[in-house]
Amino acid sequence: MAENKLRSWLGPRQRRNEQWRRDVDAQHLDGARQRGHLSDEELIARAPGFPGPGYQTEMERRLKDATTDLTRETVAARKSSDRAASRLVWLTVVLVVLTAALVALTVVLAVRG
Repeated sequence: MAENKLRSWLGPRQRRNEQWRRDVDAQHLDGARQRGHLSDEELIARAPGFPGPGYQTEMERRLKDATTDLTRETVAARKSSDRAASRLVWLTVVLVVLTAALVALTVVLAVRG
């Protein structure tokens, strides 16, 4: 009998505890989403005196994203400059060949003339 009373008392209490945990998790998730929409200045300004892990995590995420974007842009710029350098090398080769042909024709004309 006492066991049934204990179970009837613990059952609703456990459900309330589980609901409370879900509510807290939802609040944490909502806070993370809100921090994600803030500008860097707003995020820094709203950080508490001793920033919690949420603010630190958001700033680290933004730093990682900025580093990734910068790396991607740097790689794209390097590939673009490599393509341009390759084209310039081939254009230089063509100009050297044409210059050699022009010199050869000039020498032929000078010898005939």
